[in-house]
Amino acid sequence: MYWQHAAFTWIHVVGAALWVGPQVYLATGWPGAARQIADTATKVEVIRVLTLRFAYLGGFGLLLLAGAGTFLIWTWRDYYAQPGEVGFWELRYGVVFTVKMAALAVMLAITALHMFVVGPRQLEAMAAEGRGEPGAEERLARTRRQSRMLSGTGLLLALAIMGMGAALSTASWSMQEW
Repeated sequence: MYWQHAAFTWIHVVGAALWVGPQVYLATGWPGAARQIADTATKVEVIRVLTLRFAYLGGFGLLLLAGAGTFLIWTWRDYYAQPGEVGFWELRYGVVFTVKMAALAVMLAITALHMFVVGPRQLEAMAAEGRGEPGAEERLARTRRQSRMLSGTGLLLALAIMGMGAALSTASWSMQEW
């Protein structure tokens, strides 16, 4: 059981790295690089390609997280030697896990909103500004603010979720009664 737990924990960590790593890059490295691209059409195309690659990489990371996480939660009682009569929410583990899953749901909703609504609007506003359309500059400024807010919130939630995962793996703390 221990080697399986270690293997699935490693897969879970790799999934988190594939999800969070590109977010950190997109939030910190990309904005400065994007400003160096003078041609708007080129910038829009680069952003489309970059965000599509992030979707593939991050999506794969989420699949790893879901698969490994399912195994880890399915086997937690055996791994931590917790008897069946101890209630899941009587332990810190159950409470923190529940909060972690709620934060995950919010993070995924924010990601979907950014990916399917705000991101495309931002790209369209950027392209419109490049074409010199009236009002495009204001639309672009608005969608950039929305994008930064959603991206930042999603990243902070991802980091908080990782912290909760670390707390869950600390048995001396997480197996205490709430």
